[in-house]
Amino acid sequence: MLALQPIAALLLEIGVSYHEFARLTRRAYVDEAAAKQQAIGARVSISRIAAATGMSRPEVSQVLSGDPIPIGTSDLTPRPTDRVLAAWTNDPDYLERDGKPKTLSYGDSSPNFSDLVKKHGPDIPPRAMLNELLASKLVSEISIDRFTPSSPSSAPRPPQKEAIRNFGAKINTLGYTLLRNLSSLDKKPLFETMTLTSTLAASVNARVARELERRCRTFSHAIERFLLDQGSAETPNEKTSDRCELGVMIAVVEKNSSNRPKRFPRAPKSE
Repeated sequence: MLALQPIAALLLEIGVSYHEFARLTRRAYVDEAAAKQQAIGARVSISRIAAATGMSRPEVSQVLSGDPIPIGTSDLTPRPTDRVLAAWTNDPDYLERDGKPKTLSYGDSSPNFSDLVKKHGPDIPPRAMLNELLASKLVSEISIDRFTPSSPSSAPRPPQKEAIRNFGAKINTLGYTLLRNLSSLDKKPLFETMTLTSTLAASVNARVARELERRCRTFSHAIERFLLDQGSAETPNEKTSDRCELGVMIAVVEKNSSNRPKRFPRAPKSE
């Protein structure tokens, strides 16, 4: 399932834990199975959803009675790393008198980072937690064995946040287009293609990428003008419910060894 690799990478980047992803995936499975029943005029059946998804009927009932899938990430349960950082900046035991987070050693003095993790991030070894926070640039080592939360400037910048918001919409649109082409027996498939080459020399990659972007922008502007012209010629008496969104997706694609699927046949040693 190659599609899961970039999705997992993005969810890790924006702070969605595996448990939250599993919860949201269960909800998505149930919602899609229920939508398929409603599409043919049938009532929503918990037993049929269970048969289609592989979940138990009590699990389906629990999912249906829970919250819908959120659009953003603010309502999600924080990860262990998020809980530890939140405690570091809010727990009075780890704050200076002026309310700023204390600089902590790993374990020599009290309070220390190990105690913080044991209190607010159970089940995660303190050293593993520290290594992850350092690698994610959420914590800085300001001197030997002296650690502090990174400044707010290390948070995602507006362009990154915009890219994160757009990711879901783009994956949703592309996914449903591919699904339509796979499942529609009575409709002509929508056009889809992907053109890649692995024969370019590294020295010309940047130049070719710029040219591809230029051509994509030119094509995108032409498509935009075409769609605007078609919209101005709409039928006055046409029902709004009969309309759909129609267009194209264009992207310059780059794949290299750093984003190919990784395989780890054996579990690494725990820290």
